Amino acid sequence: MPRRFLINVAAFISFISFVFPQNHLAQKFKLPDVNTFISDTLNIQIPIDSNTIGKMTPLKVVDSRDLQGDILGISQTKKYKYIPVDQYLALNQSLADLFQARFVSDSLELTGTLHVSKLILWWDASPVLDKGLCLNAYTTYHDTSGAPLNDWLWEIRLKKAKKEEEAAYLSRFVQELIKQQSEALIKGDFNSEFYPHLYRRQLMYWSEFIFFKDGYGVNVHFTLDFPPDQKSSWKRGSPGLFYRKSDIHESIAIGGKDQQWYRRLSPDWIAKTSSTFRFGFNNFEGGHFDHLAYQNLLYVNISGQASLEYRPTYHKGLFGGFGLYTGYNILPDVIPQFELGLLLSVGVLLP
Repeated sequence: MPRRFLINVAAFISFISFVFPQNHLAQKFKLPDVNTFISDTLNIQIPIDSNTIGKMTPLKVVDSRDLQGDILGISQTKKYKYIPVDQYLALNQSLADLFQARFVSDSLELTGTLHVSKLILWWDASPVLDKGLCLNAYTTYHDTSGAPLNDWLWEIRLKKAKKEEEAAYLSRFVQELIKQQSEALIKGDFNSEFYPHLYRRQLMYWSEFIFFKDGYGVNVHFTLDFPPDQKSSWKRGSPGLFYRKSDIHESIAIGGKDQQWYRRLSPDWIAKTSSTFRFGFNNFEGGHFDHLAYQNLLYVNISGQASLEYRPTYHKGLFGGFGLYTGYNILPDVIPQFELGLLLSVGVLLP
């Protein structure tokens, strides 16, 4: 029996080899390359003026990022719809060459070196009305002797067009960064005061103390965002934990996403407006109500506030501000619906 089995196996292999030649089998059943299997590539085409090809400007561009020059970044995608893999965002030319081509097109005649130190593409969901992909970058300009002349903290947000392909969307980000950089160099209004901290997301924690005629409230926040110090206005969003204490009740709630709008008034002061929707629970002091409906156990509140804040550019450490708070209590309905309070804020910024 074993001998007959071996003969049958040999005959089957001979039949398979006759029907499928060896090289065909090798191609059909070849395992994929490991690097190809665990990674993918998205090719991003940046349009280049043919008149700029091969031409150079006196301004040298150095890409000192950790990534290879023609790699914009690394994201994540799913291969075969289920397997998560790294996706390399590959440019059709090196980033330095793309900057150089734009400078040639704009007839930029500056000398020296532009350093592209950081470029981060990330999804920012904190600003509810402006959530989406964000490009943050840090570039510096030095003269021919190496002396620093200016730096830029870039933050670019673009809305994705309907049915726009991902590669075309990312291409617009790169083009916008390069365009704004070229315009800034042409303008030439340089300031040698460089950003003094390591360029990365900065942690900011602050609490707002609100004083009402019948009690007080505390609103606690934290954010992790890139520095906005060179911008005249910016938007942010953060989770918030809110506690309210009055003569007859206390409430605790979580803000869905507190939204903040900032505008710099001077090198030291900024104006801030914010709004939020809160949901939480109430506890009532005994002896004030004969009967309470069940819905009054819920705390549902909409609020807005405006304040001035002392936060100098490139600040590190403590900061504070003052302003006004106004809120509308949808629930509970056994307390005043409108409330107004004075606001004091104190926080710490850690670059």
